[in-house]
Amino acid sequence: MSYLYSLWPDVPLFAGGTVAPTDDPLPDGFPPQIRAGATKELVYVRQPGYFALHGEPLPTTRAVVVFEAEGIAILRGAPAGPLAPGQQVSPVYAPKDGVSLACPTGRLFIRFREGDTVEAHRVELAQAGFPMAEGLEHAPRAGWLRARSGSIGDALAGVSRLEAMAGVESVEVQLLMQRAYRSL
Repeated sequence: MSYLYSLWPDVPLFAGGTVAPTDDPLPDGFPPQIRAGATKELVYVRQPGYFALHGEPLPTTRAVVVFEAEGIAILRGAPAGPLAPGQQVSPVYAPKDGVSLACPTGRLFIRFREGDTVEAHRVELAQAGFPMAEGLEHAPRAGWLRARSGSIGDALAGVSRLEAMAGVESVEVQLLMQRAYRSL
């Protein structure tokens, strides 16, 4: 049987290939941590041994977490084999003192200072490589951005550049997390 991804090291993946054990399947181009929240106090750290696959087809039977609506699956191990057209991989993160797995979507939420609007910065954002993905009619000073390249790595790398733009109050990475239930 042929598999594109494996949950266990040294299990055949495709055409007789195997994945070697690894602590971090995506060593380059992604930050080791992501700060979140308006005050950036919440820290998400990369989780070695996991990766997120973005785009169809998703290996849902082998996934640890699946975000079907977004077309993202979190898997154990390392990515192997060629990706299907339109697919990309990203690291998986978790809160520094938590266990819930989270993955970046490639979308960034930007908010400008009171009295400013996203629309007033549309050209500047596009020139910086971040065209508007979605404006918010009810919140004209905020909106969703994506890196022009479509790369999740480019989006994460651009956060500090966007934060340095005049009038920006905050930039946050959109992270999807598995649902957690509290016991009463």
